[in-house]
Amino acid sequence: MPAIPAFLKAYWPRPVTGSLRDHARAAFGAGLGILATGLLARAALPGDWLSAIFLIAPMGASAVILFCLPSSPLAQPWSILAGNTVAALCGVFFAHLLPGQLAYAAALAMLSAISLMFALRCLHPPSGAVALTAVLGGETIYQLGYGFIWWPVLANSLLLVLSAWLYHTLTGYRYPAVQIDSKPTSPEHMNYQFGFRQEDLQAALGQFHEVLDISPDSLQALLQQTELIAYHRKLEEIECRHVMRPVTDTLQFGDTLEDAWQTLLQQSEPAIPVINKASLVIGLLSVADFMRHAKPERFNLVAPALKKLIRWSPTTHSNKPEVVGQIMATPVITILQDMHLMHTIPLMTSHHLQLVPVVDQHNKLVGILTQTDIIRALYR
Repeated sequence: MPAIPAFLKAYWPRPVTGSLRDHARAAFGAGLGILATGLLARAALPGDWLSAIFLIAPMGASAVILFCLPSSPLAQPWSILAGNTVAALCGVFFAHLLPGQLAYAAALAMLSAISLMFALRCLHPPSGAVALTAVLGGETIYQLGYGFIWWPVLANSLLLVLSAWLYHTLTGYRYPAVQIDSKPTSPEHMNYQFGFRQEDLQAALGQFHEVLDISPDSLQALLQQTELIAYHRKLEEIECRHVMRPVTDTLQFGDTLEDAWQTLLQQSEPAIPVINKASLVIGLLSVADFMRHAKPERFNLVAPALKKLIRWSPTTHSNKPEVVGQIMATPVITILQDMHLMHTIPLMTSHHLQLVPVVDQHNKLVGILTQTDIIRALYR
């Protein structure tokens, strides 16, 4: 018995995408589209044609696709106009070829219509109903002959497409769907570098062996949006304390430049935090700070200028910096250890930071975070 609910659950339909507002918009649009198509087609008939056919049932199925799935390849104007026309042609042909064999005529009309729609890239599911209507629609439709293709099939299809275009445009939706150029033309169009390319997607679709009711461009955009959401979610789960590295060396305000230079050369970090006795960060010291104060005029004067800056002055008074506090970079941007990694990326990139001290809730130094740490976390 427990297997029955699980079996039923496996076949229970998934929730339809879109909000209630989207559903109401689609239903209202389909109703208006059929109303406009029917009224315009009826008005186009002469007075003595009031008993003629002005609207066929397959247009209802076309309206569902047009207004509920406007971005689908099956809902594009070429699919509807060419698909319905081809199907009507096949239906009329076999209906008149085999007038007394309706079942055979219907089957051959369906087979040929689908084959031609695949060949002409105009697959449209309601066109199957158009083909059957041409065969099984009764004496009135049979008497129309090949005129059935132009009226009411093509006329209805064209009016419905125009109604859908107008409705989607007025309600802020794009129809028909436009193919997306996947190649960025400028840096402003560059997006995140995802794990697949368009040719990878095309190869996967070729191996899927099914016809999908979504265009490759829309599918690619959907997959990229999914990766982007997952990207943000993963970064939001990572806090700085998870990827920061422990502090191996620190400096204080009164440390000599010579000692600080030796410490800077012995460690691999781009900078060293400068702290006070309460372990509060008051500055950062890097090689760039030494170069900024050494001020070598030419490249070949870098070493002599640095030696002059670093060497301790034997006198009690000096006109050059002598201790770390005089050349360190301040104020310092720090980040809390429980900050999400996602928020540190724009901070470091906008301020061109190679290293950021990590502090606790009391602003005491607990670690450092470098660009390498962030890249390593993103790679993992």
